[in-house]
Amino acid sequence: MNGFRSFRALAVNEVRASVRNRTALIFTLGLAVLFMIIFGLLFGGSGVSVTFDAVNNDHTAVSASYLKALRGISGVSVDSKSHTAAFADLKSDSVIAVLVIPRGFGAAIEGQGPSQKVAIYQAGGGSSSTAIADDVVAQVTAGFAGGGHASVTLGTPQSAEVNQVTEMDYMLPSMIAYIILFSGVNYVAIGLVEKRVTQVLRRFRATPVRSSTILAAQVVGGGLTVLLQILVLVALGVWVFGAKNYGSWLLLIPPIVLGTASFVGIGFLITSVSRTSEAARALAAMITFPLMFLSGLFFPISSLPTVVQDIARVLPLAWASDALHQIMNDGAGFSAITTDCLVMAAWAVVTISVAAWRFRWD
Repeated sequence: MNGFRSFRALAVNEVRASVRNRTALIFTLGLAVLFMIIFGLLFGGSGVSVTFDAVNNDHTAVSASYLKALRGISGVSVDSKSHTAAFADLKSDSVIAVLVIPRGFGAAIEGQGPSQKVAIYQAGGGSSSTAIADDVVAQVTAGFAGGGHASVTLGTPQSAEVNQVTEMDYMLPSMIAYIILFSGVNYVAIGLVEKRVTQVLRRFRATPVRSSTILAAQVVGGGLTVLLQILVLVALGVWVFGAKNYGSWLLLIPPIVLGTASFVGIGFLITSVSRTSEAARALAAMITFPLMFLSGLFFPISSLPTVVQDIARVLPLAWASDALHQIMNDGAGFSAITTDCLVMAAWAVVTISVAAWRFRWD
C-alpha cells in the first residue's frame, strides 16, 4: 500500500510539473491546434475542379473515347480504376464520385444493343463538387449519345456508403498522433534527463521508495500528461472546429494508450543514452521531426515513394496514425486495427525493456 501511495504521489507530481511547463504545452498542444487551423484554411476552400474514378466495364474503343471526352473538359480529372480500387478511393475521400460504364455501352451507342445507363456513385449527402460532377457527366453523356436521343443515358446519382470526411475530420486523428509523438518522447526524455542532471533522481533514490517505483511513476506521469492533452485537443476539435468521429470513442482507447506507451518508451530509451538535457533534446528532435512527415500525419503514406512507404510502415507512428484514421474517419472496428495495436505494443515492450536495462541514475 505504501508503495502504491508513493507511486501515485510521484506520478501526480510529474503530471503537475508537466502542465506547469508552458513552453512544452505550447510546442505540443498549441502547435497541434495551430496545424488544424492552418490546414483547414489551406484545404478547406472550394474549387472548380472535380476528380472522380471511372470503372470501364465495356473495354471498347467507344467507351475509351467517352472517357477521353470527359478528360478533355477543363477542371475535370478522371482516372480509370478497377471497381474495388475506385470505391476504395471514394471511401478514403480521394475522389468525389465514381463513374461506372456498363458492359454493352459501345454497342448501345452504335445502335447494336439494348439501352444502357451510366451509373454515378457519390458520397452520401452530396456537395457543390458532386453536383458539378453530375452535371459534367450528364452533359458529356447526352452529347456523346447524340443529344440524349440514343440508347445511353446517365442514371440517377446513387449514394455510396462512405463517410463525408472533411479536412478537420482528417486533421483531428493526425493531431492526436502528433501529440502522442512529441509529448510521449519529450516529456519523458527531457524531463528524466533534467532530473538526473540536477540530482533529483539521486535524492529520490535515497528515499525508502523502490527504484522501480520511481521510474515507473516518471514514465506513467509522462503518459498521463499525453492523455490529458489529447482530451483537450479532442474537445477543441469537436466543439470548436466541428470535427466528426465516425467510429467508437471507446475504441480509440487501445491505439491511444499503446501509441503513448510506445513513444514514452522511446523517450525513456533516449534518456538511457543521453547524459545531458541538450543531448536529449537534440536526439528527440532527430527522431520526432522525420517521423512526423513520414507517418501519414499530413498526407497519406500511399502518396510517398515505395521505398519511403516501406520505411514508414516500420515506424510506430505510422501504425498509430493508421489506427486513429481508420476508427475516426472510416468507422472501422477493432479487427481492422488489430495489427496496428500489436505493432505498437511490441514497440512499447521492447523500448521500455531496453531503456530500463540501460538506465543510469547519475
